[in-house]
Amino acid sequence: MVGYLPTDPEGRIHMTRNWYDIIQPHADIRKGNFDEAIFAADIGDVAVGKAPADYNDPYLFYKKTYLTAGLTGLLHKASNKLSNGAGASVVQIKTPFGGGKTHALVALYHYLKSGSQIKELLPPGLDILQPRLSVINGEHFNPVEGRISDGVTRYTFWGEIAYQIGGPAGYEQFRANDESRVSPGKEKLRDFLAAHQPVILLFDEILEYVNRAVDVKTREATGVSLGTQTFSFFQELSDAVSSLPNALLVVTLPASRLEDFGENEELSLARMGKIFGRVESIETPVEGQEVYAVIRRRLFEVETLQQAPMQEVVHQYFQAYQANRDDLPAKARDLNYRDKMALAYPFHPDVIDILYEKWSTYSSFQRTRGVLRLLANVIEDLYQREINVDLILPGDLNLEKPGIRQDFLKHIGAEYEGIIGSDIAGHESKAQALDKANRQWKHLAQRIASAIFFHSFSADDSEKGINLPFIKLAVLRPDTIPALVTDVLQKQANLLWYLNSRGDNYYFSKIPNLNRMILDKKELYNESYEAEMQRIIEQEAGSKFRTYVWPETADGIPDNRELKLLILRPEDRGEQIPAWIERKGQSFREYKNTLFFALADSAGFTQLREDVKTYLALQDIDNEIKADPKSPLAARRSEIQNRMHNIRREYSYKARRMYHVIFAGTRRIDLGQPVSGNESLGGWYWRELGSTDTGAIVEQLHYRVIVNRILAGNDQVAADLVLDQFYKNPDFPAPATAEAVARAIQLGVQDGAFGLALASDGEIAVERLRYH
Repeated sequence: MVGYLPTDPEGRIHMTRNWYDIIQPHADIRKGNFDEAIFAADIGDVAVGKAPADYNDPYLFYKKTYLTAGLTGLLHKASNKLSNGAGASVVQIKTPFGGGKTHALVALYHYLKSGSQIKELLPPGLDILQPRLSVINGEHFNPVEGRISDGVTRYTFWGEIAYQIGGPAGYEQFRANDESRVSPGKEKLRDFLAAHQPVILLFDEILEYVNRAVDVKTREATGVSLGTQTFSFFQELSDAVSSLPNALLVVTLPASRLEDFGENEELSLARMGKIFGRVESIETPVEGQEVYAVIRRRLFEVETLQQAPMQEVVHQYFQAYQANRDDLPAKARDLNYRDKMALAYPFHPDVIDILYEKWSTYSSFQRTRGVLRLLANVIEDLYQREINVDLILPGDLNLEKPGIRQDFLKHIGAEYEGIIGSDIAGHESKAQALDKANRQWKHLAQRIASAIFFHSFSADDSEKGINLPFIKLAVLRPDTIPALVTDVLQKQANLLWYLNSRGDNYYFSKIPNLNRMILDKKELYNESYEAEMQRIIEQEAGSKFRTYVWPETADGIPDNRELKLLILRPEDRGEQIPAWIERKGQSFREYKNTLFFALADSAGFTQLREDVKTYLALQDIDNEIKADPKSPLAARRSEIQNRMHNIRREYSYKARRMYHVIFAGTRRIDLGQPVSGNESLGGWYWRELGSTDTGAIVEQLHYRVIVNRILAGNDQVAADLVLDQFYKNPDFPAPATAEAVARAIQLGVQDGAFGLALASDGEIAVERLRYH
C-alpha cells in the first residue's frame, strides 16, 4: 500500500494514523479501568471460581491466550495421556519467575474442565475429556491450620488430593495419614488414583507450601518434619502416577534461583528438582519470538488489526533504518528485522526485548506477567493521552505516570524516584525543561532520557547502559534527523545530574555525576560559606588602605588620619554610613574624611557565593578521593583540581565585580564593571578614586585649594589645622599621605601665594616669616 503515510517534498513522513487506529487495545484498557490483577494468574482461585473474569471464564481466557507451540504441545500431551495412555505421566513446567507456568496450568484446567464450551478455540485434534481433577496451589495451603470444607479439615497435599478426587469418602481413606502428617506411600496412592482414572493432578507453587511445612512436625515420635514427608510424598506420587495408564501429574517449578529464595528455599528447590529430574520438562511455554504474539493477544483485540496500514508503518520505519544505516545498530539493517517489527506491532521489538533481556534478570521481575502488566500500563497511558505515534518506541515510555514508574522502581529501589523527577520526567525535570525551550524537538530530550533509563538496568552489570546507535534506534522516527539525536544527547550529558557514561555507553545511576555531587555538597555550605568568603575578600583587599572586612559597628574603627576601607557585609545597603561617619561609639568622629565604604552588588555577591560554595564542594570531593584512592571519581581528580584552580583564579575579578560601588563620605561612586585579571580591591579603589574624574584621593595637592578653601577670610591658619581640614572635612579630597599637604604648602610659599612662619605661644615670629 505505497504512499499510505504522505510525505513532504523532502520525503519526510507526516503521520496520519495512530497505532490505536491500526489495532485496538482491549476494552478495559481503552476505558481506563484496566486492573493489573488480571495478569496475576492463580490456579487455586480459578478452581474455586474466585479469579478475575480473564482467568475464570474459559471462553474469555482462551480468546485472550495465544497458543504457543509449548502450550499447544502441553494440551496434546494431556489429551494423549488421559485418553489413550500415550506419553509421559509426569510433566514439569519449569520457567523463570512469571514465565507463564500458572497460565499453562489454567489452560490445562479449562480444557479438561470445560472443553466442550471452548472447542472452537482449542488446537485441532484434541479429545474432549472429563477426567477427575485435583488442583492445588501451595500458596493457599496452611500446613498448621489446614483447609476446611464440608466439615472436613485437610492438612496435607495427600489429604487434599483424596478429598478433591474422592470427596469426603475419598478423604476417609487417607484421614489417618493426613492427621498424622505422614505420607501414605506409593502403593496406597497408586490404588486410589487407579480407581479414579482418567485423573490429572495440577500442582502450582508447591515450594511455598514445602518451605512452610519444614517447621511443622509430624505426629509420629520420629522428629521428622512435614516438609520432609512432603518431599517423600512427591517421590511416591510421581512413581505411582508413572505406573498408571491414564493418570497425569503436572507440576510447576521455577527454573532457577530467580525467585529470590533464601538458603532454605534454594535447598528445597534443588531437592524437588532431583525428584522430578527423571521426568519430561517443558522449559518454557513461551519461546523466542512467540512472546510478541502472546503480548499482542493479551493486550489487544487482534481481530481489529489492519494488516495493510500496519505493514506500511513497518515499511516506512525499515526504509528509514536503511537510509540511516550508519547511525543504527547492525540488527536494524537486517531484512529479518522488518518481520520482527511486524510481529511485535504496535510495539517496537526493543520495547519487549529490553524487558526480557535486561529487566527480567532481576529476581523480583515476573517474566511474562511483569512484562504484560508494564506494557498494559504503557498502552493505557498512551491511549488515554491520545499520543500521536504510529509505533510505540522505547523512548515513548512515560515515566511520569506513577503506574509505569513504580513498575521499574520496585526492582531497582525507591531512590530512583528522585532521579527520574530530576532528570527525565516531571514538571521540574531537566529533560522536560530542554524540550519546552526547544519545541521543535518534539519531546526528543525526554524520549532520549527515557530510553537511556529503560536500558540502564540489568542484574548483570556489564549489560547496563546503551550506546548512541541504540539510543537512535530507541527514539528515531522516519521524520527524525539522526544528527539531532546526537546534539540533544550531548546537551543532556552536560545538564542531567544522574546521566553517566562508561566508554561509549550512557546510563542512569544513583551515583551522581560530578556536577550532581557538587550540587549536593554545596547544600552543606548554604550557611557556612561565609567564613571562606570573608577570608577571600580579606585576601583580595590588598594593603593600600587599612581595611576592615564586614565590620558589625564603627566603634572599633580608629579616629585618626589614616585612610580606612570598610568593606560592608553583602546584606548591608549602606544605611549606617552617615552614622558611622559622624560617630565612634558615644563620641563624635573627627577625621570623617578618612573613611571609604565598599558596598556589595547583589548579583556579584551571588556569583562569588556560588563560586565559593563550588570550591568548597570540590575541595570536599578531592579530600574524599585522597582518603579513598579507589573512589570511582579518582580518575577525574585532575579535572576536579583544574576546576578548583580556575575558580581561585577568578576570585580577584569576582571580588571586584561584587564590590564595585564605593562611598567616599556620603558620595556614591560606581566604578562600573572591572576588567579581568588580578588586581586587589584596595589597589583598584586607590587608582580609581585618585583619578582626575573622581578626585576623592589625591597624591598631589595644589596650593590653590588651601588658598581658596582654607585661607579665604582668614589672616592666619596653623599648618596642623590645614592638614586636619583635609582629613576631617568630607567635602575635601583625602590626601594619600600627609606629605601631599606639606608639599602643597611648600609650593605655595615658593610661589608667594602665602607665607609660612613659626609661631610661639600664639605670637608669630616676624623675622621667621617666609614667602618664597
